Amino acid sequence: MKGVLALAGHRITSRKKRYASHFMKKHFSTYITILALGLFILSGCNGSKHFTKMAVKQEAAGLVHEAANSYYTALQKKRSNVDAQIGLKKNGQLVLNEMLNEFAKTKNFGTKKEAVYAYHKARDYKEKVQGVGVTLQLADFYVSDYEAVKSAYLTDLYDNGTTLLEEQKYQEAESVFAEIRRLDPNYKDAKDLADIAYLEPLYAEAKKSMDVQFYRAAYGNLEKVIARKPDYKNAAALRKECLDKGMYTIAMINFENASGITGLDSKVSAYTLDALTDIQDPFLKVVDRENMELIIREQQLQLSGAIDENTAVQVGQLIGAQALLTGTVLSYSEKKGTLKSKVRNGYEEYEERVLNKTDGKYYMQPRYRSVTYTEYYNTNSCVVSFQYKLVNLKTGEILKTEIIEKEVSDEVLYGRYDGNASKLVPAGQVGPNLNMNDRKALQALMAGRQDLKSSAELSNTLFSNISSQLSGSISNVVKEIVK
Repeated sequence: MKGVLALAGHRITSRKKRYASHFMKKHFSTYITILALGLFILSGCNGSKHFTKMAVKQEAAGLVHEAANSYYTALQKKRSNVDAQIGLKKNGQLVLNEMLNEFAKTKNFGTKKEAVYAYHKARDYKEKVQGVGVTLQLADFYVSDYEAVKSAYLTDLYDNGTTLLEEQKYQEAESVFAEIRRLDPNYKDAKDLADIAYLEPLYAEAKKSMDVQFYRAAYGNLEKVIARKPDYKNAAALRKECLDKGMYTIAMINFENASGITGLDSKVSAYTLDALTDIQDPFLKVVDRENMELIIREQQLQLSGAIDENTAVQVGQLIGAQALLTGTVLSYSEKKGTLKSKVRNGYEEYEERVLNKTDGKYYMQPRYRSVTYTEYYNTNSCVVSFQYKLVNLKTGEILKTEIIEKEVSDEVLYGRYDGNASKLVPAGQVGPNLNMNDRKALQALMAGRQDLKSSAELSNTLFSNISSQLSGSISNVVKEIVK
């Protein structure tokens, strides 16, 4: 008998659980709506009225600062809240009066700086409250007292700043004059003295760098000087002198071609020249063969034979170059792929109208039919080996040499299906694979790029990469030479 009762109780409990689960599912959206509404009502409680009520309680408890802050928040939420306006007018004035009393105290018993910034605190608070439409009273005598103490403080600052300049304590002087300009942007010649405090150490450091032939370092400091004050002393002339004395000229002759493929030398030369001229280095100058010949003609100089590595020293002397850049295409190859294909199994999803025997209604049910689609793959690639040398024309020293070996390739992988590709589903071990990520991957395959980059496009990318690496290395060499 006990066993029967226990079994009956278990069945009743199971039915209750199933009912509760069904009830929760059925009314889940209703719960969410009620919850959202409750949150909305709760947020409304923190509106202007809420903060006004809080402020009233704080005011009654003698918490003037807290009450003023709450009234202020209430007006931020609703500027037309009259109760909050009245409350802030009263409590805000009390807070402002405390700040003004502190200003008066520091003016009489503290330092000038303390008094100035105590007044600023009161002034800023008044402006803050004004921002929500409440005007607080600040007596005129406070303003006149502030102007007097500020004037005296500015005099002290100015005297201190000029003393620091005389002692060449430029960083401290710059800080002092910056404070003066914050207090009074037009005070005496504070702007000019602030400029001197900033510019003079840069200018002096630049001259020291020039004395030891560190023209790049000097140039950088002079750039900062001219950016702040273009006519400061002779900074512009010194900057030009840095460029004239520090300029490093590289003569670049046509590259050689040992690959057996016509035109590669000219192609690499063109890309290299573009990359070198794109380097943002004011101390680097590149002269190619065409410009070398132009300079020689303009100077009415004679040079027998073609410009090559053997005559480069003579040409370098004629055009004022310090280094010669040569290069050789050692090898080059292209590999054109063939289109490969493979038939793969998959499924196409469709919908079928099915009768639900429980409620007698028809529903659309997803179904899957076995199909095949084709996957295609192809690739092209280019490989090059290139060597360059940068040689010091005065000493013959090889400043930099490197063999650059690079490969670029492109591949396409895509699929084709004669049916509705958007309904295509990958095959699993048994039946369709309904994993969402795998389905997205198959859709991406169906939308894959079919056009393979040509060998010419890959070749351009390859030589562009080579020239970028070369120019980066040359740039580093020049930075090591011109310090």
